[in-house]
Amino acid sequence: MICLALAPPPLFASDLPDIGNSSELLMSPEDERRLGMEFMRQVRASLKLVDDISSKEYIQALGEKLASQVDTRGQTFTFFIVDDSTINAFAGPAGYIGVHTGLIMAARNEGELSSVMAHEIAHVIQRHLFRSIESTQSMSMATIGAIIAAILLGSQAGGQVGEAVLASTLAGAQQQQLSYSRAHEQEADRVGIEMLASAGYNPNDMADFFETLLQASKFNQHSIPEFLLTHPVTISRIADTRGRAASYKSVPDKKPAKGEPSAFDLVKTRLEVLSVKNAQQRPIVIEFEKTQNENVNHLKLYEMALRYQELGSFARAQQLLNRLLEAEPQRLAYILAAAENEIDANNYEAAIKLLNRSILIYPDNLALNMLHARASLLDNNPSTAIRVLENQIRTGRYEAETFKLLASARQKAGHKSEAYEALGNYYQSLGEFNTAINHFEEALKETGDNQFRELRLKAIIKQLKGDLISNHTAP
Repeated sequence: MICLALAPPPLFASDLPDIGNSSELLMSPEDERRLGMEFMRQVRASLKLVDDISSKEYIQALGEKLASQVDTRGQTFTFFIVDDSTINAFAGPAGYIGVHTGLIMAARNEGELSSVMAHEIAHVIQRHLFRSIESTQSMSMATIGAIIAAILLGSQAGGQVGEAVLASTLAGAQQQQLSYSRAHEQEADRVGIEMLASAGYNPNDMADFFETLLQASKFNQHSIPEFLLTHPVTISRIADTRGRAASYKSVPDKKPAKGEPSAFDLVKTRLEVLSVKNAQQRPIVIEFEKTQNENVNHLKLYEMALRYQELGSFARAQQLLNRLLEAEPQRLAYILAAAENEIDANNYEAAIKLLNRSILIYPDNLALNMLHARASLLDNNPSTAIRVLENQIRTGRYEAETFKLLASARQKAGHKSEAYEALGNYYQSLGEFNTAINHFEEALKETGDNQFRELRLKAIIKQLKGDLISNHTAP
């Protein structure tokens, strides 16, 4: 998951409704930050997240593009992919938004995927989650976190867990929340359509996708999409959404140049390939080799390159990726796939050479710099890895794994205290405060006579211990 503060000004100043101060009184920004970390700790423990660097880069970039169209009121966003074939998405506290692989695969184009993501972004910036649980203001952070986890994670098991917790915890507030829910869905639809149109997507994509989900539920009553359980879609809601879309200039769905797949098509293909076990890859590869593949389209070449890579046939994978890079040398998905393939083949110098060229084009790209650091570390050059990772962290674009890789590089370079500190940052990013404190304390033991570093580490430890106490007391 990538953490990013949306610093640039919005391209389109949304006329968002004034939601008042009640939800902000319930949850201060600092409280929400801590709650978000607690929520994500439970998400990681309960759900399988996609760890593929290229797919994560895509979903984060798409989310940022959408969020930049409206006034986010300083809200930061972290988008992540849940490895789950059900059609679902959810918004947690502190701007954490999860998208299931099943939703990505069900969407017919990027506009339809964007419509759901825009809807979830709207829930966050309108603070719907906290406006719905104002009656919980006397509860501890951990209890509120459990309620939110029950709502969002309980649905992964058919909703029974979430329903049981909500029934016992929220009791008399249920009817109030139900009425909020209907109003919130309408508001999220309106703001979401505004985001879609402003970002250059067809504003009808939201209604189109809702209609697809509704039709799917009619034909299969026993397998209703998870998204519909938490976001009820009716014919009247679809009509209302189309009515709102009509007030915007309709644009056709974007189509890439002939022969060039869209970024959306590439990520769908990547997720599909990564979901298949190697035993299932081999027959597909054998069949491909029987064909004359000189005239195969780029999407098929990309798919087969990934399949060869999964099977460990790195040389064959690189042949196909080189063909793609010759046609589109600046296509990020091809660069990332080729660099990963070279690393997997132990061709670290080739990977670094490709990444150095690409970083000139995309200087702050997290995926490129993470791969560069990884290749440098494997090539016994920890100092370069440290420099690359520290520079990346300074940009504000990083994830927990950035600190873990930095810890490995510092350890290999013999910087023991700094390595422990990076591990402390890693566990802190995961919300594992006790483990983080242990590593910061180990870093403190290794500071030597560096008084400034000693004072800084002590301050971090004190802050984390305060967070631990705050998480178990009422906000």
